[in-house]
Amino acid sequence: MLDQDSACALVALADEAGARLVLVGDRHQLPAVGRGGVLDLACRYVPSRHLTLDGVRRFSDPRYAELSLRMRRGDAPGAVFDELARRGEIQVHGSEVERLAVLAGEAERGEAVVADTREQVGKINGLVHDLRRITGEVSDDVMTAKGERIGVGDVVATRQNDATRGVANRETWTVTDVIRGDLIVVGAPGRRRLPHDYVADHVELAYATTAHGIQGSTVATAHVLVGEHTSGSSAYVAMTRGRDHNIAHLVAENLEDARNQWVAVFGRDRADLGPAHAAQRAADDVERYGPNGAPRYVGRARRRLTNDQRAVARQEPQSRTTPTPARDPGIGL
Repeated sequence: MLDQDSACALVALADEAGARLVLVGDRHQLPAVGRGGVLDLACRYVPSRHLTLDGVRRFSDPRYAELSLRMRRGDAPGAVFDELARRGEIQVHGSEVERLAVLAGEAERGEAVVADTREQVGKINGLVHDLRRITGEVSDDVMTAKGERIGVGDVVATRQNDATRGVANRETWTVTDVIRGDLIVVGAPGRRRLPHDYVADHVELAYATTAHGIQGSTVATAHVLVGEHTSGSSAYVAMTRGRDHNIAHLVAENLEDARNQWVAVFGRDRADLGPAHAAQRAADDVERYGPNGAPRYVGRARRRLTNDQRAVARQEPQSRTTPTPARDPGIGL
């Protein structure tokens, strides 16, 4: 998930310090938020200094390890779905309300739940808090700016780095006390006191998360919400977090409908496979969808026009606006 600007800063710091910089990652997982392709560029510029790892060691079942590689590549998603269904790792729900209730129950029992959107995460977190409040496991002590109620016993996440308070983005904590609106929390880094203004804007319940939030983690079992917004890369990430089980939850009329949805998910692949892959995709899209007009260029590949296409191009109005090139060069096609 490293973007190009951060990579340039790291390279400069490593060069000044005389340090070795090692990049590790999987290009088929979730991409950088900014300009990506860093691993692809590193392999291109230093071709003799990179290794490709092919052993899968996370899973207790070697058969699932093989399935994970097929999900990574997007190979035969229908056959992968059929195998997951035979393993009992596909659950079909009749409605979104039913699915969210089931996932909230799993999260309340301490299972890892991966939702599709931040809105779904918020709904599941709220349901879990309500369930635990009814049983007396948590209390309602403070309310965040987003309307979430948080109290003693809740599992929360900090969502902004703050060195003065000793917390980092996405770290998880358990609330042990509330003092005049401040949360006393305990986590892997130790005990912290989070002031009410930080809590209001940068603390949220953490019973469920998105694929971005769980990427890099390993849990015993992962429950994954798969829907219309799920991409191939996020499904691959979420369905490979569980060491023992990874269960996909879909809202569908029947198993065949769920299978069709699963196949569509792996057709929406947003993985960051580097500039070369992006250039090829762009060339394919221009060839398939590009309007008839003047010759277009993608890299050094020129699209040939037929005589009929040239005739149509000459008849088109010449008033179309040409976009102004961006000042930031980035990676060009």
